[in-house]
Amino acid sequence: MLIAIRPFSLLFIAIGLIWGVLSTDNGLQTVVEWDNGSLMINGERLIIMSGEFHYARLPVPELWLDVFQKFKANGMNAVSIYFFWSYHSASKGVYDFTTPAKDIQRLFDTAKQAGLYVIARPGPYCNAETNGGGFALWTSDGSGGKYRTSDETYRQAWSEWISKVGAIIAKNQITNGGPVILAQVENELQQTRYQANDTLVVYMEQLKTAFKQAGIVVPLTHNEKGFRSKSWSTDYNNVGGAINVYGLDSYPGGMSCTNLDTGFNLPRTYYQWFQDVSPSQPEYLPEFEGGWFQPWGGYFFDQCLAEQSPEFADVFYKGLIGQRATLLNLYMAYGGTNWGHSAAPVVYTSYDYAAPLRETREVRDKFKQYKLLALFTRVSKGLHNTVMESNGTANAVDNTAIWTWVLKNRDTDARFYLTENNNTRTRAVTDFAITVQTSAGAIKIPDMQLRGRQSRWVITDYAVGNETLLYSSAEVLTYGIFDRPVLAFYLKEGQTGQFAFKSANNITFSTHGMHSDFTSASTNSSGHVSFKYMQSKGATVVRFSNGVVAYLLDIPTAYTFFAVPTTDTPSVTADQHIFVLGPYLVRSAGVSGDTITIVGDNALATTIEVYAGTGVDRVIWNGQQLAATKTSYGSLVAQISGAEGRKIDLPALSTFKAADSSPEILAAYDDSNWVLANKNTTLSQVKPLTLPVLFSSDYKYYTGAKIYRGYFSAKSARSLNITVQGGAAAGWNAWLNGQPIGYNPGNATQWSSTALLSFNNATLKDEGNVVSVVTDYTGHDQTSTGPTGAENPRGILGAQLLSVNNTRLSFDYWKIQGNAGREKNIDPVRGPMNEGGLYGERLGWHLPGFDAGTWEDSSPTEDGVHGVGIRWFTTTFDLNIDEDLDVPIGVELGAASGTVARVLLFMNGYQYGKYLPHIGPQTRFPVPPGILNTRGKNTLSIAIWAQTTVGARLSKLRLIEYARYQSGFDFAGIDNKALQPEWKDRSEYA
Repeated sequence: MLIAIRPFSLLFIAIGLIWGVLSTDNGLQTVVEWDNGSLMINGERLIIMSGEFHYARLPVPELWLDVFQKFKANGMNAVSIYFFWSYHSASKGVYDFTTPAKDIQRLFDTAKQAGLYVIARPGPYCNAETNGGGFALWTSDGSGGKYRTSDETYRQAWSEWISKVGAIIAKNQITNGGPVILAQVENELQQTRYQANDTLVVYMEQLKTAFKQAGIVVPLTHNEKGFRSKSWSTDYNNVGGAINVYGLDSYPGGMSCTNLDTGFNLPRTYYQWFQDVSPSQPEYLPEFEGGWFQPWGGYFFDQCLAEQSPEFADVFYKGLIGQRATLLNLYMAYGGTNWGHSAAPVVYTSYDYAAPLRETREVRDKFKQYKLLALFTRVSKGLHNTVMESNGTANAVDNTAIWTWVLKNRDTDARFYLTENNNTRTRAVTDFAITVQTSAGAIKIPDMQLRGRQSRWVITDYAVGNETLLYSSAEVLTYGIFDRPVLAFYLKEGQTGQFAFKSANNITFSTHGMHSDFTSASTNSSGHVSFKYMQSKGATVVRFSNGVVAYLLDIPTAYTFFAVPTTDTPSVTADQHIFVLGPYLVRSAGVSGDTITIVGDNALATTIEVYAGTGVDRVIWNGQQLAATKTSYGSLVAQISGAEGRKIDLPALSTFKAADSSPEILAAYDDSNWVLANKNTTLSQVKPLTLPVLFSSDYKYYTGAKIYRGYFSAKSARSLNITVQGGAAAGWNAWLNGQPIGYNPGNATQWSSTALLSFNNATLKDEGNVVSVVTDYTGHDQTSTGPTGAENPRGILGAQLLSVNNTRLSFDYWKIQGNAGREKNIDPVRGPMNEGGLYGERLGWHLPGFDAGTWEDSSPTEDGVHGVGIRWFTTTFDLNIDEDLDVPIGVELGAASGTVARVLLFMNGYQYGKYLPHIGPQTRFPVPPGILNTRGKNTLSIAIWAQTTVGARLSKLRLIEYARYQSGFDFAGIDNKALQPEWKDRSEYA
């Protein structure tokens, strides 16, 4: 089946050519323009290859550069960033853009330093599986009005946020010398009614005005929620609210964590969708599947091998470029961690996302495969402005099992053929021939092959400096212009590649390196000489008499090939990079005189090969000069060491001190400083089941565990009907006069629970009976969770005392306690979502510098918690990781089967793990440098909340090493002290 049926190809080309000459801007600036082909920045076309990154999920600002350098090294030229209102505003009218991990000016500066453009996405709603979808949690009491509408209460709430964050974004626009090129308005807001007075249309107009008033002049964008509606395009039913550049989000993989053969169906409708909805604009995918999240009770990301497969990058990402996409953002490129209480209820602590860059900041093979495409798009200027010439089954090929997209450059004869399996799920090996159109006529290329989940580019009339490839079935990775053109090709080992140059007939060659059957022959009657080879293992280098040098790489070797920019600008031309082959990562490179200085990372000792042109004779790697030799074709070769022989000592976690962290369950506990929960009305659209209102947000307790104490004098009470809502997997426990009367363990698919708790086993007093309830919390909802999203209440929804005959009885009064200081944000460095209301949290037991010397010796693995209750364990340990090593480290927890418990892990004051052994799935919790002191003392706290009378203890608690790399990154420059404020007395919050 054809999408653009070939008899009508000329019509599509004609329409494309018309749109292609109608470049436009937004009337506010001319630095960033666009047309149907691509964005144009300062008049230059480019394909945006971007990755999503959320700084809030990596609260170590020095590591932002580490991530951005890895983005750049793997071919990205942009980063897309959500700005979570919730992360910066703990209370109404208060904003923090200055503490280290919230310093977004530093974020922009770091992106610019790394050579990345920025796509800014400030919401006000973000979704992103983050707490409340990114809404400030102080709006969760109902004071935020009707979210995502033109409601005036809501407008007053969000407008201040957009004004504040927008001013910083505006300062960092490309028009002001900054990296911001696009700004997204809202997020996946589906337009369902095309009427100017519709509340969504009015809301979008309000937002556009607010962005402009904040000084934002770069083009505005939006992201369609899949193929579910057609929203906010100037080209489609524009009644207001439309933005400049329409975008479409898509997560089509449909893959399974247990079955590698599930899903993997690439949609072939992107091209036509954009032609229908936004024909005057470039094809933009603001969120395309970089991975997928996992829920409570689901799978851990390390199990999801299909999502991590490089095959996905090879088929799906190429498939988008084949359908003329020229702005592609991977969501996520680096997921990070839902530390503290930053997650929405639909996800657990890890936000690894099976992304190209692992939560531990390690480069997955999927990213390496993506790099092969991204470097190709960077130098392939002919691909930056194309028309769809044809597409379909058996298009240009002799096998109906193959689908081919054919893109033609608008201004030249250059064509780009993308061949993929008609059934993208297949693992079959398919051989075929392809007939390509060139400036020398039609040429048939035999011996093509797709090996299962693979796709391949074939290019024609492809300019390489002053030389031109007439055609090539070997995939172009990149090329560089040095003292001569240097090409890099790649294929799977055993596959055949063929190419020809346009300019000369009598070209001779010599080969170097791995064994190769590289041969030449006449192409056809045109007399052009073609070169043919079967890809061997490793790398072969061919030197041609026309001056061209070609690297022929198999896939694993191509993964270690880097085209390192020598410019700080995101747009890199073929004469602005050098080639490095061999290491795990190359962060930067520069030439000064006869010396090239390279900074990178490496795991295993290996050979490094550098092509930097004539006049370069010395190589410095991570500050050390290498003993380099020059090859006959002009590169430098040397040996670099790895980290395999380096000593890493991870101490055992022992010598814990412990104390009770649930004294509030006792009737005699002094709660005189607690908040009296006495409200009889609420702004929430959800009404309480009983009075007084016990919704935690109504008392300005937003995140983490909440503790309630309800007093009554009715000795005739025989039971309590209670409903608690904490989010998916959240549980609770209740006590009467210190005796446990019931609990709910939490359920991965249930947000609330109701129970009738009997008092039969408790002793009642004439007066002063106390029901104590400790409720857990997994976040406020996104707007996709009804009825009111982030305004869905948390805590106790209703609590009714009942007599023996079910007569309703009244409580005398209720008190509530939560995180220390409520919305005062008393630990601004760690921020408003780090802590909850457990006794140990309120008193700061998790913070470095807290003195637990008077506590008893007790172990979370040997002793644990006896019976129902919460116990706090703390210890310290030292690390001494060499400064030139990157060693991702985590904490692994385990518990015996059947353990019903809730465990919090704190490292140097940061809550970096929430472990639910009876729900799962996460048992390993990586902790990045900066939160972890890799050269010094660390404070580890473990809070174990045993929910049943059996009690709970851990069966495993240890530090783990994920990997080790010798690195040129400045890990010693991380300011641990600034990130880890120490304990101060908090007794007032008991």
